[in-house]
Amino acid sequence: MAVARAIGLDIGSNSIKMVELERSKKGGHNLQFVGIAPLPDGSIVEKQLKKPDVVARAIKSLHSYTVGRTKDVSISLAGKSVIVKQVAMTSMSDEQLEKQISIEAEPYIPFDIKDVNIDWYIMGNKTDKENQMDVVLVAAKQDFLNSYIDLLKSCNLNPVVIDVDPFALEVMYENFYSLVPEEIIAIINVGANAININILDKMACKYTRDLPLGGDMITREIMRFFDVSYEKAEDIKRGARLDKINARNLRRIFSKSVENYVSEIRKIIDFFSQNISYDPIQKIFLCGGGARTYGFSAALESELNVPVEIVNPFDYLKYDSQKIDPQYLEEIGPQMAVAVGLALRTEDDKVK
Repeated sequence: MAVARAIGLDIGSNSIKMVELERSKKGGHNLQFVGIAPLPDGSIVEKQLKKPDVVARAIKSLHSYTVGRTKDVSISLAGKSVIVKQVAMTSMSDEQLEKQISIEAEPYIPFDIKDVNIDWYIMGNKTDKENQMDVVLVAAKQDFLNSYIDLLKSCNLNPVVIDVDPFALEVMYENFYSLVPEEIIAIINVGANAININILDKMACKYTRDLPLGGDMITREIMRFFDVSYEKAEDIKRGARLDKINARNLRRIFSKSVENYVSEIRKIIDFFSQNISYDPIQKIFLCGGGARTYGFSAALESELNVPVEIVNPFDYLKYDSQKIDPQYLEEIGPQMAVAVGLALRTEDDKVK
């Protein structure tokens, strides 16, 4: 049975995002709390917790405003210490795979198998090869995983689900966007330091890749070009009107970054189309803090000739507009997609 309330906690490189949902008895979900706490530059570098005390204070501050004050949270992991890979294995049951997962997974994991925590799910038998099945492997380095568990314990919080960003986004998509007729879609999550591309075929993960690009590149270029602090560069990137900022030069910075984003995403999409599925991607769902980067969605749609929709999960949640500002939800919607997906998890989802 699902818990009445759930908290999704997205620990990003530049900010902490928290969403509290209440499951309605009549179906659907009610939004109880949503919040973002910015982090000082350098608090988290490449998903490694460099200043855990600073991050813990931000989490505690957000949690103090939640309605139910539940201590159970769902989080997700990402970065170089996490591997998500679809592989072909000899057909077997869940029980059989559980007994020999370490042996089966070892060839695909670039870490010492003794130092990782492994999870998986069986997608089904391969139609083109007899006695083989497709399996999605997820492996996280144990010390990396433990650093996040220790962080939550220091906040007096209990991780009931530990996910990875692509699967949290899948949950969000399945709950709110799965009525669209497209069979093959791509969810592109643009974060501060990485762009995750997750391609779904008939609601199942078919291919996922990370690109070492993100909104932080734009921030750093603004800092360099205009000789401003990190905080001011972030404000400029988000559209703040500041003196002595030449709009034409700013547009050039955005244009160059967008061109780089689109070029690298195009390579991933082309690889998928040429090596994994000959059926074209019918639609792209864009989310993350960089989803609304100036000119990005239009350039992506034009270059790939695929319709692009910017995600806003709050369009599908009930909430009290007297307590939560609808305009605020519209502004932050795309960057809250992972946190919402995590909050949609249930107590039946396992922590590996």
